[in-house]
Amino acid sequence: MSEAGVSEVEVSEVEISEVSRAQVRPQALPCSAVVLIALDFDGTLAPLGDDPMAVQMVPGARELLDGVANHPSRWLALVSGRPADDLVLLSRAPHGTLIAASHGAQRGHVTAMGLVLDPIVLSPEESALLAHVEADLAAIAARFPGVRVESKPLARVLHTRLAGASDAELASAAALAGPGSLAGVHTLVGKSVVEIAVRAVTKADGVAWARDQVANAAGVSASEVVVVFAGDDTTDEHALASLSAGDHGIKVGDGPTAAGTIVADEHEAVAYVSALVL
Repeated sequence: MSEAGVSEVEVSEVEISEVSRAQVRPQALPCSAVVLIALDFDGTLAPLGDDPMAVQMVPGARELLDGVANHPSRWLALVSGRPADDLVLLSRAPHGTLIAASHGAQRGHVTAMGLVLDPIVLSPEESALLAHVEADLAAIAARFPGVRVESKPLARVLHTRLAGASDAELASAAALAGPGSLAGVHTLVGKSVVEIAVRAVTKADGVAWARDQVANAAGVSASEVVVVFAGDDTTDEHALASLSAGDHGIKVGDGPTAAGTIVADEHEAVAYVSALVL
């Protein structure tokens, strides 16, 4: 049996808070508050696109990232399923940004010289299991036009966005029933993706790591750091469900959620977060 992460089925089982659809500007957080602004990228700062390397952030997102980076009591983290290099390239993440990429598996920060990542070392058993997963997913992708496999340090990802609806459903089902059911794997199901990892890690882990980094830098306890997290996908629900009282969870788009606030799209997400933290 695999140890599944958030899947399309399991999201409805996350405890859903009373949510409000944002229609007015939120009250800005005090300038003196130590705040971590942790943001997903695709579907939150930039719209989803068929070519993942061609997407561009919506108007206002650049100003939000730079404004947070230049604020004396605000810290920025990008928490995304994307590989770290792609995330930093597309966001043009400012100096000082914390990076929790590949759903929190890749962790590091942006310096004046570029991205610095903590090393990831796989055990021989993890390497062998990852090779097995990759071979199985490659065989599935070969059967369905428009399906591709992406490599991440701890996972392989089946992408079905460019496949027809029937092929996408069949390919995803094959991935879950095949490599997704191997002993020792951890599966995440998101929008048009099935990610199969050899180590348990979610965006909640990435947010917790970023909170600790901010606490250490600010000289406060982790409980004193206010987290603002925004995301759109089922894979963001782990992070949203992990937030504490006093934090702010923002769901972008429709669907069951543990967030306290829902916004309609990326434009509303950027406007809402900007008003809250700047």
